[in-house]
Amino acid sequence: MPLTPRAVLCAALVAASTLTACAPAENLLNDVVRDVTGVPITYDEVDRDDPFGGTEAEGYDEEFVVPEAAGIGEYPADRIQEAYDVTGAFLDAVYLDRTSVFEGDDMRFRSLLAGQARDWYQENAGHEDPALDTRSLLFHLTPGTAEPIGDVVKVKGRMWAETAQDETGWDYLAVRTEYTIVHPVARPGEKVSVRLVTSHYGEVSFYDLGDGRWEAWPNWWRSAGPAHCLWDEYTFTPAYPDEMPEGERPKGWIEGDPYDLEAARDMDEQECGAIGAT
Repeated sequence: MPLTPRAVLCAALVAASTLTACAPAENLLNDVVRDVTGVPITYDEVDRDDPFGGTEAEGYDEEFVVPEAAGIGEYPADRIQEAYDVTGAFLDAVYLDRTSVFEGDDMRFRSLLAGQARDWYQENAGHEDPALDTRSLLFHLTPGTAEPIGDVVKVKGRMWAETAQDETGWDYLAVRTEYTIVHPVARPGEKVSVRLVTSHYGEVSFYDLGDGRWEAWPNWWRSAGPAHCLWDEYTFTPAYPDEMPEGERPKGWIEGDPYDLEAARDMDEQECGAIGAT
């Protein structure tokens, strides 16, 4: 099965914030801004009482909404509904399970796999090459780099089912998934925060085993930001507004709204782009 491409969007830094690489410059910049505006610079971008206030995510859902199924081709509505429900469970396990996102736990995700799909995942989980590490199917933040703000993750997008054929000629049911997911996070123990915006694309491929059961293969990719472009790890490391980029420096500019799924759709594997405020 294909592995999961990763693209990272590093927060674009305004000219003034590039001075924050050293404490004296940061203090000087704060003094200047305070003298001019009467308000000191803050790197706490997320309101703890209203984490999504003033953003497009304010009107998003708080869960992955599973659609009502209709029959498609040879598959009756009840089997399509089962595939939708499993796809929703995968998405919940990847993006809404706190122990998965913040602590690197993958047991809920593993429990949804079966047969060859589970064997493939377990054989390659923890692979020495991050590009081959099947844990990249999950949305894991680098341990110790983030803690959640509030209890809510916002989601906007859709899933839909289509019949498909893989590269070897096997027919299967594809449940396509396209979502924007927003996690408000803070650096642990500090008043420095961002909203991590993830653009998720791909599908869960359902193979009919002939006995009334599906074998499900998640097959998706994502971009996420603001995050550091570190290709030697399968996790995402948030880039907070008081930090300079680590790893590969971002190239180019993602035009338009960072919440727009179209903005990052055509990014290449391991591409490091730049985005504005989230």
